[in-house]
Amino acid sequence: MGRSIAVSLLKKYLSGDCTVSEIEQVDQWFDSMDEVPEDIAGLSDEQRKLVEDRIFECILLNIEAKNEPKIISIHKKSARVNKLLWAAASLLLVLGAVLTWRYHSQQRQQDQIVELNQAVHIKPGGNRAVLTLDDGSSVVLTDAKIGALANQQNVSVVKTAEGELSYKIHAGAASSKITYNKITTPLGGKYSVVLPDGSKAWLNAKSSLRFPTAFTGAERIVQMTGEVYFEVARNPKQPFKVQSGGTEIKVLGTHFNVMAYGDEAEQKTTLLEGSIHLSSGKFSQLLKPGEQALVNPSGIKVNTNCDMEAVMAWRNDLFIFKDMEIKEIARQLARWYDVQVVFKGTPSKISYTGTISKDVELSELLSMLQFTGLKYELNGHLLTIID
Repeated sequence: MGRSIAVSLLKKYLSGDCTVSEIEQVDQWFDSMDEVPEDIAGLSDEQRKLVEDRIFECILLNIEAKNEPKIISIHKKSARVNKLLWAAASLLLVLGAVLTWRYHSQQRQQDQIVELNQAVHIKPGGNRAVLTLDDGSSVVLTDAKIGALANQQNVSVVKTAEGELSYKIHAGAASSKITYNKITTPLGGKYSVVLPDGSKAWLNAKSSLRFPTAFTGAERIVQMTGEVYFEVARNPKQPFKVQSGGTEIKVLGTHFNVMAYGDEAEQKTTLLEGSIHLSSGKFSQLLKPGEQALVNPSGIKVNTNCDMEAVMAWRNDLFIFKDMEIKEIARQLARWYDVQVVFKGTPSKISYTGTISKDVELSELLSMLQFTGLKYELNGHLLTIID
């Protein structure tokens, strides 16, 4: 059985802060790596090679972080940490991660390999959305050609070469009739739109945004569901309002993210820059940059220590899990990969931390979670987590 070693010591080794005796200790540990731990002794040569390749791949990805790897890291925290798997302690040194691995039987491993093969064709989400015009007709934006899609009153709706939706108001008298459009993303979809006032909105999966084709009144009002990030064009004479359920957000010009999925316990509004005023029922709150408002029926709570990187992960095409339980991870996977996720037994309270690109197939993401000890079954688009 190979020697064990503290992750903190390995981190010191990589940063060049070790003493001579500590360097010798690390060298001795590496020299012992040819010994195979009992946990994987029962694997076939092919399965053991798979483990080696995955570990080596992850080490290289961390070393070459400047190339923006698809999978940076993922690990889990638990009150009880199992034996280190081979070189797993060195696998995620940058984030101080300790992966665990438990094999119950060789047959179980064969079953999991079959499950991974079943997942290989579940692709990640992409630019998918439907635009519903004021007359009730719809345009599938995914299939629409670049150029003008529709003309409504004195407004043209255009799909740009970058694949986003844009509204262009023509010169001349504005129509007295207010017309509305609605853009909707499905599960596994995302899309961006430049609104008639120049404001921009990015929709996450399973989201919608309803807005007038021209902002002609005293206020610019839009309605949303799901998750939308806004960069609002400043106009002090015409405040911008976002309505979601019973919550209203009033801004003049600012950048903020609203997450209001129906299956989440709270609505989260996060301010990146500027200021916003949020109201829900009898409660109201003024937010400053870096703050996040958590809204539920009992009131509004402000998080002043918000992790902006995690909030904006979806806009940057990343999954960022920071001490996140599997139930929350499952909701994100369901939205992005358009799968149904169920649990066999009671979901564990183990928390996971890691960063994974959203452009990987489901099989690749599941394989990383599997390396932390997660067990699952996949039948078509039904993902059963046995955690």
